[in-house]
Amino acid sequence: MTSDIIAIWAGILGLAYLAGAGLYFKTASSAKRRRASASYGFGRHRLQPVKVRHSR
Repeated sequence: MTSDIIAIWAGILGLAYLAGAGLYFKTASSAKRRRASASYGFGRHRLQPVKVRHSR
């Protein structure tokens, strides 16, 4: 049972490491492009205003 817990924690820590590395490289690449700030949703595009048609 102890080896199962160690394997589960190793998997969780491995996934956390991969997620952290992915976020790091995503913010580093967006800083190089200077197109969008890294704090704005990690590269999401800003939404355009919706044009509303009024029915007559």
